[in-house]
Order: sequence, then C-alpha cells, then structure tokens
Amino acid sequence: MKYLVVIVAGLTDKPFAEKDNKTPLQLAGTPNLDALTKNATCGPVQTIPDDLQPGNEISCLGLLGLDPKKYSSGHAPLSAIGLGIKPAPDEVAFCCDLITLQPTHDDMVMKDYTGGHLSCSDSGLLIDALNEQVVDAPVTFHSGGGYHNLMFIKSPPIEQRLSPPNELIGEGIRQFMPEGNRELVFVMNQAQIILHNHAYNKKRAANSEDPVNSIWLWGNGELPSLPSFKERYDKSASLITTSLMVKGIGKLTGMDVVDVEGATGFSDTNYSAKVSAALKELETKDVVFLHISAGEEASLKGDIDDKILMIEDFDTEVIKPLAQAMETNENIKMMVVVNHVSSAMSMKYERSPVPYLVYPGTAGGTSDQYDEQLLESGKLFDNAPDLLTAFLTNQL
Repeated sequence: MKYLVVIVAGLTDKPFAEKDNKTPLQLAGTPNLDALTKNATCGPVQTIPDDLQPGNEISCLGLLGLDPKKYSSGHAPLSAIGLGIKPAPDEVAFCCDLITLQPTHDDMVMKDYTGGHLSCSDSGLLIDALNEQVVDAPVTFHSGGGYHNLMFIKSPPIEQRLSPPNELIGEGIRQFMPEGNRELVFVMNQAQIILHNHAYNKKRAANSEDPVNSIWLWGNGELPSLPSFKERYDKSASLITTSLMVKGIGKLTGMDVVDVEGATGFSDTNYSAKVSAALKELETKDVVFLHISAGEEASLKGDIDDKILMIEDFDTEVIKPLAQAMETNENIKMMVVVNHVSSAMSMKYERSPVPYLVYPGTAGGTSDQYDEQLLESGKLFDNAPDLLTAFLTNQL
C-alpha cells in the first residue's frame, strides 16, 4: 500500500455574518472533495497543543509524525536546514522577512508580510544590499528565494518569542519590536534606511507600488535532534513543499525533499507540477507528503473572496487529478488534513480542531459535503502524530 498525505493550509474557518453565516469552505464549490467524503473516514484532529503557540512549526511537526511538545523548535533553525545552511555555534538564526510597513501618525502598521510576493531575483538584490551595507553588527543575511529569508547574528541564545509578521497584519508594530535586544533593533533600523534608499524601492515608488521597506526578525529557537521517519514507521518517504521550514523537518528526518519548478506557496503556484511530482514519488516511495500552503495568505489578510477562490483551485487543481489517479491505482490511500485554522475573520492562526479525510475509508462516509461539519463526527484525535500513525497502520 502507498500512502499520500496532503497537508493543506487555509481551508477551515468560522461562519461570516455577511456571507449568510457560512464559512468560506461552505461557500466554495468543492465537488471533488465532496465526492471523496461520501466514501471516506473523516473526523477532527487537534494539531496545536493547548500549551504551544499556533504556528506551522508546531502543526507541521505533528502532521509529519513528531510530537511538537517534545521536538518543538524555532522556525528559523528549521528554515536554515531547509535552505542547506547552518549557523555557527556562537550564532543565533532568525527568520528575516522582507515586508511592507505603512506609516500612521504614531506608528508603523504591518501591511504585507510577503513584500508584495517578492520574487527570488528581487529578494536577492535586497539581501545583497543588506549584507553589504549593514555595519557595526555581527550579522549575515541569507536569501531564501523570496520574502522569507534568514539572518544569523553572533549572540547568546535569545529566549524572547518574537511574533511572526503574518500574525500582525493591520497591527501597529511598536509593541511587537524586540525592545529587550538593542542590537536587533539597531539592525532593523539600519535595514529600513538601506531599503528606503534602494533603487528597487525607488522604482516601485515610481510605479505607485508599495515599497519593501523593512525586515522583520522572528523564529529564533533551538534545533532539536529529530528521529528518522524510516526508523519510526519502517517506510520510505518523500516531501513536496515550498516552505523552507517544512523542508528542514523533512531533511532532518531523512525524507527525500523534492523541489518543484514554479511552486511558489501562493495562489499562483504550479499545482499541476506539484501533483505530478507527488504521483511520481509514489512510484518509488511508501509515503509522500504534499504540502499546499496557498490558502494561508488570503486567510491572514482577511480576504474572504480570495480564500474561496483558493479553496476552489485546491479542489480542482489538486484533489481532482489525485482522485483520478487513484481510480487507476487501487494501491494508493490518501489523507487530506488541514494544518491548523488560519482564520480570515481574526486574521490569525487559531488552535481549534481541524478536519481530516481518509480515502478510501474503512468507516464509510457519513457526509456528502466537505466542510466544518466533519468536525462534529468521526474519531477525534487529540494530537497529529497519533492521526498519522493510525493512517499509516490502516486503522482509518
């Protein structure tokens, strides 16, 4: 038996009063997910433990079979492994996202944590400028291929949790600055000046586009020693994702991490190539993880209509071809699971349970529609690793 795990961000949410008290998932047309539900085992899973902050580094650890309470890590050191680099023993790794801040009369507001979907080439220009021009601070910047990059700083470990920028859309940033660490603030202030004067941003201003006018540092933490996936499950595995952090988990656990041309992590991602890569990996691997994160941005920016479109794209571009492939190969079992709630209402991550769907299922379908009502029936898993184990041992 082959096992395909589709981890998807941004599907579930709360009902919106202005949308007839329906969720975006209930409003979206999802004929392919609905069809699977009729012959699937479904139910809720708690991917975020009560005592941990919601985030991808928590939910994705769990859905890849690792207890996040035991192996909790900072986002940045995992991203560094995903990028193929490692800080020196006397350095601390930080995520260094290139962002857009909007000035107000007394603060700066987080407007766009992606810097307008910053391209790899443009990001490289800005990261090069930071490496060349930031002075009097023991830092190096490393390009991540888009808005999400890394900064290493020679420093003792920093215990303070720094808020990710995607949690702060619409928020004034002053209260979230790393005020306890003057060196980080010093670097951020320099970066703002360098970016303001960069030719790239002058060109954006001339085109009436928002500038990429700041960096945001976050994601510090320890890097745990992760056990091998093969040793835990006695199965070979591949991982397909655009997330550097998720790639880091895959590499540390001995999975084959597959890069896909045209995969962006946004709504313009190359769904077809990711699906093709997943099916190809299933030819030689026991387990394939396919991570789809396109719905996260629309959710965290509070864009309900874009979220609905993303859900429909996921249904058409990912679920439909996968279901068609399974019709001709009965040796594949698929689980579709949401990583965690990314709410377009609160524009935050939330710790509510999320649905899983296993197709074909052993229990038989209890619904003909894929939506949040699946949370009200089926077996509740208190944690994500138990769900993965049950799936890989044919208990679902």
